[in-house]
Amino acid sequence: MCAETSRSTSAIRSRARGEKKPALARELGADHAFDHTEADWAQRVREVSPAGVQVVLDAVGGEVSRAAFGLPAMAFGRMVVFGTASGKVPRFDPEQVHVRGVSVTGSGPRVFIQPEYGFRLLRTAFELAAAGTIKPVLGPVFPPAEAAEAHRAFEERVTTGKVILVP
Repeated sequence: MCAETSRSTSAIRSRARGEKKPALARELGADHAFDHTEADWAQRVREVSPAGVQVVLDAVGGEVSRAAFGLPAMAFGRMVVFGTASGKVPRFDPEQVHVRGVSVTGSGPRVFIQPEYGFRLLRTAFELAAAGTIKPVLGPVFPPAEAAEAHRAFEERVTTGKVILVP
């Protein structure tokens, strides 16, 4: 879960369990970071951004999406859903979307339905990485023989960064 504050371009991030991932978010430039498995995480976001946030990037779905929906600022906030790590597709009340004046969009299927769009995003990401503008966070490296263990670590969300299989 990532939300951009309406006060600045600083990110407020909420990632998986424990302090390790929020600490990494702060190290990478986030002003505030929260663990979305803590019961009060959404309230803590509201405390640092009482007017709401500009953007919520939601990769979790389910209960986290429900809590996050209250975070975008009224009239101009946005919620972008791009994953369902919880296994539950987020559901939003169209009346509340309208009343609050926020936009709710998804980003997943377009890269499959329109391959040229996906290739353009990939090309841009590689260009930004080559220029040093973005730097991927690399996580643990596993040999192919340990692919099941790599997958388990990823599913249990105990890794930080991209899980890598290297022959």
